[in-house]
Amino acid sequence: MSTNRIRTFAVSMLLVASAAFAADWQPVGPGVDYREYVEDGQDIHVTRVDLTNDEIRVVATRPAEQGMKVSDYAKKNKALAAINADYFDEHFKPIGLTVGPCGQWANTKDTSREGVVAVGGERGAIYRQSEVMDPPAAWVETAVSGWPALVVDCEPLTATQLPGSDVFTRAPHPRTAVGLSGDKKTLYLVVADGRRTGVPGLTLAQLATFFKTRLRACSAINLDGGGSTAMWVSDKIVNRPSDGVERRVGDHLAVVLRRDYTGCDTSTQTAASTTTAPATTTSTTPATATTGTSTTTPPTTTTSTSTPATATPGTPGNTTSTTPRTPPPPPPPAAMPAYPGPVTNPPRPR
Repeated sequence: MSTNRIRTFAVSMLLVASAAFAADWQPVGPGVDYREYVEDGQDIHVTRVDLTNDEIRVVATRPAEQGMKVSDYAKKNKALAAINADYFDEHFKPIGLTVGPCGQWANTKDTSREGVVAVGGERGAIYRQSEVMDPPAAWVETAVSGWPALVVDCEPLTATQLPGSDVFTRAPHPRTAVGLSGDKKTLYLVVADGRRTGVPGLTLAQLATFFKTRLRACSAINLDGGGSTAMWVSDKIVNRPSDGVERRVGDHLAVVLRRDYTGCDTSTQTAASTTTAPATTTSTTPATATTGTSTTTPPTTTTSTSTPATATPGTPGNTTSTTPRTPPPPPPPAAMPAYPGPVTNPPRPR
């Protein structure tokens, strides 16, 4: 076979492969596509978001929406796609910085404890723990926090480079994470199922490798995982939460049509509070994971059965008031140990 024929054949095969790759992405809305990767005992769901598309907007949670399930939050905001975000305490307060339609949440800020995913002005950025953003930059419209970084400068971190215990970092678990392309114009929302027969989940190194080899991401960060992991696409949860049902979570990251974006709509916030029923909640305060017959340190369980008369962010329960009002700021967080170092005190898998 001549050199020209070999070159032509190679180009043709590349085009066929590229077409097949593109065909696997399912359109969800303007600038938003979804794909599921099922292979080698892995079940991974990806939503790809074009941050330059002016018909959509990436948003995070309002203070009054904390503690909602991903599906309830997505329905309320007419989201094209949504995932759970940061680790949280027993009051559903995120551990790190959250910036939503109402601005930076009271009593949250970026510290060296976690990294941050920030979006605004048709671009995104992922900041590592060492890159503290306090206060948030003026261009940031949306931000959630997570830990640890998975891909740095287009290189996936290895099992020995990633911080955390063997139980948290190097054991497979359900995972939620976010990545960015090299030009910071494409955002990837990623959820990996786990804790079921044949699908154990991913180690953090496997998750980092997936971002690099499959998505060609140049930066990525891990978010809260385990039983909190959930992804909404179009009109349903597409993954299989490991508890068999969704958990309530602290905050969320979502994509909405710009025409459906309501900004800091306090009447909508108050209405949302009326739909939150009392429930048994699981503390997700980061703590040192332990080894043994269980993969995690048993979480502290708090049962809430009170029915406050006024919707107060951070206090799960029903409200009898339907009068639109601006909710007060969330209560001060419960005392939590600061990271003495990410290797010795990571968030625990739950």
